[in-house]
Amino acid sequence: MKYYKIILLFFILLSFQSCIEGVKGLQSWIDASNIEEVKGEYHFLSEDGIKVFLPSVFKKHTTEEYKGIIKKLLPSKDFKLEDKRLELLKKMDGNFSVFYDKETQSTFTVNSLPYQPIYKKDAQYLLGMIRMNYENNNKDPDIEYTKVTAKYNADRGPQIFKAVFKIENTSTKIVSYIFTYVISANEKTAWIQLQSPYENGVDDYLNKLVM
Repeated sequence: MKYYKIILLFFILLSFQSCIEGVKGLQSWIDASNIEEVKGEYHFLSEDGIKVFLPSVFKKHTTEEYKGIIKKLLPSKDFKLEDKRLELLKKMDGNFSVFYDKETQSTFTVNSLPYQPIYKKDAQYLLGMIRMNYENNNKDPDIEYTKVTAKYNADRGPQIFKAVFKIENTSTKIVSYIFTYVISANEKTAWIQLQSPYENGVDDYLNKLVM
């Protein structure tokens, strides 16, 4: 559990919700309702032997490239928060990759971690830590965090924890979602996050994940 505790304490609460505004009218990956409709491409993370399947609109960037993109979109305060989050992610054991969809302003990140099995009790601990960090570290009275779902599954081999939180700015009515996935399989562990203005996650894409 030591890796999860470090991750949660240092960066799970850092997000740049205020930069995401509703993007309407897109016919994109958000419309895929089952795995048969999923279209995209694989990105091979060669240092980890992991293949990530994502919608084609997601482009892989270096950390500095990604910072350059979001710096033009974010207020200074929010950019500083995201910059801090990125630096903490990069300092973790393992490798870090970031993908960005400019059409929906969605960000997908992958941290490969030292292998750590995930058991049901770990999933409960993770959820409790996420909720506690959101509640204890939210300094903005206009921001509300709501748990949408939390699941643990190990029926098909890989051990998967998933949590989804809705973040709403009650003053601006801007809503975004943070999807957190922790997946352990084949002696590998990946911490994956998606931040998006849509409630649709990337579950069907992650079904094609190769570890």
